[in-house]
Amino acid sequence: MSQGQNNELVCEKTEDWDEDDVGKRIVKRVTSNGTYLNELVVHVFCSICAASFIGPSREAGGFLGGHECLHAWEFGQVMGRDDGLTE
Repeated sequence: MSQGQNNELVCEKTEDWDEDDVGKRIVKRVTSNGTYLNELVVHVFCSICAASFIGPSREAGGFLGGHECLHAWEFGQVMGRDDGLTE
């Protein structure tokens, strides 16, 4: 982002994001996995169980992928699959 960036679009938080932060960018976020730059804060939800997540876009993808895998496993259990795998 440029030096003239609008401070209303920057999120200074490193955790505990909420609705007021959605749409803002985290300029720099350092984790044990690496450093994320200019990451968007998003609000996503699982279309199956309605659980929701507010936070950095990288974790939002993990939240959605994790729910997809969980629900595929649950559906497999209902269909009688007992090997723990999903298709």
